[in-house]
Amino acid sequence: MTYSEYYRGTEYYPADGEPITEDDPEFAALTDSVGGVREAVDNLENRTGRELSDLRETIDSFTESHARHEARLDRTAKQLERLRQRLLVLERAVRVSEKVPVVDLDNVGPQLRQLAAGAERRHSLAAQLLTSAQRRPYEEDVARLPQAREALAQSEDALIAVLEMLAKAERGTPERDDAESRLSEVVARRRGVLDRQLPAAAEDAEAARQALAADDVTRTRVLPQIEKSERDWEELHTRLRERITDAIGSSALLPVWFTHAFGVAPPSGATGDKWIRAATSTLAYRVTHGVVDQALPLGEPPPSDTDWTEPKWAWRARLEHDIEQLDLGGDS
Repeated sequence: MTYSEYYRGTEYYPADGEPITEDDPEFAALTDSVGGVREAVDNLENRTGRELSDLRETIDSFTESHARHEARLDRTAKQLERLRQRLLVLERAVRVSEKVPVVDLDNVGPQLRQLAAGAERRHSLAAQLLTSAQRRPYEEDVARLPQAREALAQSEDALIAVLEMLAKAERGTPERDDAESRLSEVVARRRGVLDRQLPAAAEDAEAARQALAADDVTRTRVLPQIEKSERDWEELHTRLRERITDAIGSSALLPVWFTHAFGVAPPSGATGDKWIRAATSTLAYRVTHGVVDQALPLGEPPPSDTDWTEPKWAWRARLEHDIEQLDLGGDS
C-alpha cells in the first residue's frame, strides 16, 4: 500500500499513475530550497577562501616585516658593539696619552697564587671522600643485618609454636593436622634464613662497615684540609674583589680582557653586585689556572672533547653564563 493509498485525501503525493512534474508546487518549492542552500554554501566557500587568502597574505607580510626588524636589530646591536669598542679604544688612547697608570690585575703576587692553589685543592680532597649517595648503599647493607636476625628470630618463634602444638594436640584433631601441614613450611623458612639470608647479610654488612670506617678515617684527616681550602677560597675572592674595586676607584686603566667582558665600571642597581661577583670569579679563574690571554677573559676555548663535569671546566661554564647574563646597561 502506498502513502497516497493510505491517505487518500492528501495532495502532497500524486494520485496513482500520475508522474511528479516540475509544475508541481511542492517540487518547485523543494527545488528552490535546495538551490538556495547550494548558493549559500558556494558563497560561504568563496568568502572563506578570500578570507583565508587575505589571512595568509597578512601572515606572510608580518613574517617578512618581523624578519626585517630582526635583521635591523642585529645590525644595530653589532654597530653599537663596534661603537662601544671604538669608544673604549679612544678612551684608552686618551688616558694613555695622559700617563694614566695601567693596572695588571693578573699580577697578584705569590701570596694570592698560593691562596688560589690552596683553594683549588678542595676538589681533589673532596674526591677522596664518599658522597652521601655513595655512602647510602653501604648504610643499607649494614641495616639489613639486624633485619635478617629479626627474620631468623621470627622463623624460630614460628617453629617453636608449631612444635608446641604438635606436642599438645592429639592425633586426628584439626589442630594436629594444621600443625603437621605447617611444620615443613616453617622448617624450610628457618633454614632459608639461617643458611642463605643471614650469612649474605652478615658478609655484606661487614664489608660495608669496613668501607664506612675507612671513609670515616679519611674524613677525619681530610675534612680539616677541605675547611682550610674553603677559607682560602673565601680569602682569595675577598682580596681579588678589593683589588678590582681599588683599581676602579683609582681611575686606572683596566686590562683589555677585563673591559671587553665587563666594561670599565659596574652598572647601577642590583646588577652591580652580579657584575662584581662575576668579575672577581673570572679573575680568580685566571689566577688559579694561569690564564695570561690579554684579549679573552677565560683564555682560549677548550677542545671539543672537554669533560664539562670536571671542576675546572664546570667553573668556566658557569663564568661564561654569568658574563653572558650581565646587563651592562644597568637598571633604568
